[in-house]
Amino acid sequence: MKLAVIAALIRVTLMYTLILSIVIGVLIAVIPILFGVSSSWTILPGIIVSVAVFVLVSRRVAKRVEAVTQGAQQDMAKAQNIAQRAGTKAPEIMHRAIDSAVAKLKTGLLFSKWQIGVTTMINAQIGMLLYTKAQVMQQAGQKAGLKAAFKATIPYLTASQVSGAKAKLMHQLWPAWAMLAVAHFRTEGGIDKAVEVLEAAVKVAPKPALLWSLYAWLLWKSKRLDDAIGVLARAKESADEDKHLKENISLLQNRKPMKMRGYGEQWYQFGLEQPRMAANQARMGHPRMRGNSRRR
Repeated sequence: MKLAVIAALIRVTLMYTLILSIVIGVLIAVIPILFGVSSSWTILPGIIVSVAVFVLVSRRVAKRVEAVTQGAQQDMAKAQNIAQRAGTKAPEIMHRAIDSAVAKLKTGLLFSKWQIGVTTMINAQIGMLLYTKAQVMQQAGQKAGLKAAFKATIPYLTASQVSGAKAKLMHQLWPAWAMLAVAHFRTEGGIDKAVEVLEAAVKVAPKPALLWSLYAWLLWKSKRLDDAIGVLARAKESADEDKHLKENISLLQNRKPMKMRGYGEQWYQFGLEQPRMAANQARMGHPRMRGNSRRR
């Protein structure tokens, strides 16, 4: 392993939990020596205690963070069930629920120095919820403030981006990165900023075919046909086997529109197209932040 990667891992893992466990381990190993005990009898117990403290504190913090995220998810699930029967009041209900869930998630940031990846994961969830809020506005026909709503997602979704040694461990956050690209596409960043985000995303998460397809779709919509075809060609070499990739390459090569509806709910979460039967219904943004909604 290269020295730069080792240094990056050290920076990532230097959290309060690690510091606390090291300090306690050192004290266990050193204090008996001051009273004449041989170091050969203290070093191993110090190491064991240090590891035990790290594991116990990590588990405790993980449970606290999990409780915060589950609470937010449960609030959203309840709100969605109510909104499905609320008619014209559904957007208002969803907006309040999202604001409440975001406030809960922000309390989880208190543990950011105690566990690796907490800040990244919570910022991703907050960004996706705010993205959902913008989608609810869009589906309700609320054009005023829509651009600002998508823009508000950018700081949080940007904070969910990772690079270096940490990136491969958090590749499952690719939907948040895809939403960030779409948010840029729909605001001042435009296609150039979207491409920058997506290039970084496919390097970290090359397997999801939908990520590549969304990349190509944005290029196609921006009249960059050759670039879109090039992205799908790259996808065939890197992504998991996917019939939609092959179909869309053929469609673009024949100057026909891409077809994305085959991805179903995974595609609709980005709000670039709407399900045929759900134009006036608010739905949650990312599958992990939804309740047991019916698949359209």
